[in-house]
Amino acid sequence: MIYLNEINNENTFNLKQTKAFLKACKGNKYECFFKLIMTYGLSRIELVCLEWDDIDFDNNTITIYPISQERTNQIYYKWEMEKKTHLGRTFPLLTNLKKLLLEVKEKQEINKIANDDYDFTNNKYVCVKNDGTRFNFNTLSRNLRYIARDNNLPEILLSGLSICLDNFICEKARDYDYYRAWTRFDCKYKKSNNNYADFNFNKNKKFLNAMNDLLECENQSRKSDMEM
Repeated sequence: MIYLNEINNENTFNLKQTKAFLKACKGNKYECFFKLIMTYGLSRIELVCLEWDDIDFDNNTITIYPISQERTNQIYYKWEMEKKTHLGRTFPLLTNLKKLLLEVKEKQEINKIANDDYDFTNNKYVCVKNDGTRFNFNTLSRNLRYIARDNNLPEILLSGLSICLDNFICEKARDYDYYRAWTRFDCKYKKSNNNYADFNFNKNKKFLNAMNDLLECENQSRKSDMEM
């Protein structure tokens, strides 16, 4: 077995650290967003540009669109970015993430009523603050560092969170093509053609169950029960 992130292991969590982080972030107000990054290998900009219309709660799917970024100067990017719809990738919406996303949606509806100054211009986005304004990267990065520091974990960058499940996915995937499809290999390496758009992920129930169990921290809980 080739472990993909061992080369840059200081920039990401190993599996043991990943499990510790998942356990530590349970109940955190950004838990849903951290798990979305980890599960689907999202970039920061893909996360903050994720829209509610990209999520189908009835059919339990989520579609991720790579974003074309345009620099306005040496540091900042334009806030409104074009989705590359021809490269949209649809994945199963895991049970744990569906529950968390519905909680986020419900909280947004409550904030709209409770906050007189709520910004309704960002209604379509998943990642908004209590006042309706958009998240920025620093908010998530800062809270990632807080959780890591409080739990004796490496203080990795937010981008490192998107690859920390690569080894787990590679081990659990049915074959290499399945791994490439789930980790969005073509998009990561900026290839133009989308060879795996129609890959049927739902055929591998064991993989989906393993992913959901990891997010639920069930393996840790079962181990703790056995040790008691």
